[in-house]
Amino acid sequence: MEYLLLFLIIAVAIVSYLSHRRDMKLLCSVSSPTRGTKAERKLIIKMLKKGVHPKAIFHDLYVKKKSGEYSQIDLVVATPQGLVAIEVKDYSGWLFGSERQRYWTQILNYGKEKYRFYNPIMQNAGHIKALKEQSPQFAQLPIYNIVLFDGDCALKDVSYSQFGTFVGYANNIMRVLKTIKGFGEAEYTDKKEVARVLREAVRNGENPAIVVASHVADVQSRNWDCPRPVISWFPRFFRIFRWRRWIRF
Repeated sequence: MEYLLLFLIIAVAIVSYLSHRRDMKLLCSVSSPTRGTKAERKLIIKMLKKGVHPKAIFHDLYVKKKSGEYSQIDLVVATPQGLVAIEVKDYSGWLFGSERQRYWTQILNYGKEKYRFYNPIMQNAGHIKALKEQSPQFAQLPIYNIVLFDGDCALKDVSYSQFGTFVGYANNIMRVLKTIKGFGEAEYTDKKEVARVLREAVRNGENPAIVVASHVADVQSRNWDCPRPVISWFPRFFRIFRWRRWIRF
């Protein structure tokens, strides 16, 4: 019995190792195993396994804006219907927000902790604006605003209505791409230019000076990826007198 258990453990370890190697080989056809976040890399592997061509996926792009600063985009997928700009978030807890609210709310610990973070639809709209500044062709191309959440989170009350926008879970990616596939084909005037600009944006992410400057600018502006506590003006002293604490069941 002990030998059988040992054999099963070894077999599971070997299968896990081979699966991991296969996933890393897939990932390396698009990006580096150390680039971006784990949630982004998982999403890339999922798309590749579902048949998305590696040359259509661009990961961790730094697009130069007219101001000279850079806009960091998690993922762009080139499709016949246009470009799919994907913002990937790895959050836990309950999430609330709408496309018009500047800040969304994250609730943890059964409502005891509340945080706010910059509206990811607006954040990604800024990335799309940077893409459209690249050339007249980019300006007229359809670019879809996709926000996907990974991690142990639940979208409790998230609303949006703008065409070409989708907010959901990372597991929804293939459904999103299938929906976009049903739209009319985009009018690319020069596909080589699109590929060149996107590849250059990926290469920008290999430049430490660009990456550091971009992240410093983000921290100084909105601190997008760091949810901040929601301030409660109820004095701590009076919290001890909350009536629920005096009730016993």
